[in-house]
Amino acid sequence: MSIYFSRRRFLLSVVKGIAVLRLSGSPAAFGGAADSASYDAALRTITGGRKPEETGLLALDVPDSAENGAIVPVALDSRLERTTALHLLVVRNPRPLAASFEFLDGALASVSFRIKMNESSPVVALAEAGGRIYWSRKQVKVAVGGCG
Repeated sequence: MSIYFSRRRFLLSVVKGIAVLRLSGSPAAFGGAADSASYDAALRTITGGRKPEETGLLALDVPDSAENGAIVPVALDSRLERTTALHLLVVRNPRPLAASFEFLDGALASVSFRIKMNESSPVVALAEAGGRIYWSRKQVKVAVGGCG
């Protein structure tokens, strides 16, 4: 029974994460964060005024240098208890919110995907866990732009 329950929770969290990611192009999907032209505005919308705390428990795996900004691989893994959401922001992209995932209580908060980057930029990962916001950041150098 516990294996079935775990699989079911995992599959539900994957489906929900895919649905949220597909909606990220819609301005209403994140209260305006996806439509924001500014990193600061997107960050304020996601955090709701809460101050993010830096942590080593949020792993952001993105290359130091990307040959092509159109396909930059990213992996996010939160080892924070009760992680309910993961967000990825690219500071210098025209639309800084690159991805956002929500997780059911107890789901494994780990995702991998590809993003487009307009130019070399800091990439910021945010995790919502236990009512608090945590962040991790990495600089990525892009050789060929991917956003237009």
